[in-house]
Amino acid sequence: MSTPNAWPAVTDRAALRAWMEARRNDVGTPPTTMTGLRERQFQKLAQSFVCEEPHESPRRPVLKFALDGEPVPGHKIEAAVLGGWLATLQKTVHSVAYALDEMRLTREAGPVPKAIQFATRLLAGPVFASSYGMVLEGVQTPAQAEIPGTGDGQLLDLAINRIMDIADQASATSDAAEAILDSALPLGRRAISHLSELSDVLASSGANVTFTWQSKTTKSRVARLTSTAADRCHKALESAQVEDSDEQLVGTLVGGSKVRGFIELETPDRVAVIRTGKDDDVTHWLATYAERRVVADVHVLTARSPGGREHKSYLLMDLGEPT
Repeated sequence: MSTPNAWPAVTDRAALRAWMEARRNDVGTPPTTMTGLRERQFQKLAQSFVCEEPHESPRRPVLKFALDGEPVPGHKIEAAVLGGWLATLQKTVHSVAYALDEMRLTREAGPVPKAIQFATRLLAGPVFASSYGMVLEGVQTPAQAEIPGTGDGQLLDLAINRIMDIADQASATSDAAEAILDSALPLGRRAISHLSELSDVLASSGANVTFTWQSKTTKSRVARLTSTAADRCHKALESAQVEDSDEQLVGTLVGGSKVRGFIELETPDRVAVIRTGKDDDVTHWLATYAERRVVADVHVLTARSPGGREHKSYLLMDLGEPT
């Protein structure tokens, strides 16, 4: 018994042409341009990652990246460029995840803990047809439900989404530098340094990258960072003057969020959003001090852009009533 796609056992040319026409109709009209070929390749890639169940999330989070541009001729890329990109991408994911981990100890120094490195590691998978494309898989997340934004199971998703946020902001046509600093500053010196290094890999090589991210939390997200936008991002992060200081803020506690891990303190000149190191303290502080005058000991990370704009990020050290 023959299969539908088997070569026909005939010598008649008309029958052969009919079979070839049916075969083309089965897979679609072959592309006749490079643009059409690339679209077909991305369609095949998307189909290869469709889950067996239409609405089922992937068992592992998947980050696909496609590099293109001058350093990617003929679907090939220099090993040094690819290796530098992969190593810097992984370091950046680790450091951003650590900065976003609401369970870490306040102002904890030292290397990123092994547990966070393991939870946010990326495993190299197959390459796919583009200028140069590769699939990276994350480790399987814990099966138990977690509060969004907390716990190791969400850290990789948070980190990738923040990196994609910064990529989107770097591609903005106006106030890109300020938007980049707004997103990167709260992450601290280490993450800022790695983000600057990651963007410099693209800017210095002339490569562009397209990210596609899919996880249990993020159904699908795409971001693109051109070498021009990467250069803009690198310059914004590298040129920012970052300083640390400890301050006392006096004001009224007007709000906060346990899930996002911050409190809001209204002072005479502004409402300061202060990140907390332990999310379970937020509920206690709001119950105890809401709409009351308090004193907050904070660690302040200040970045000044070349244009003179100042960005401040606050980390809570202690909270109490004025003496």
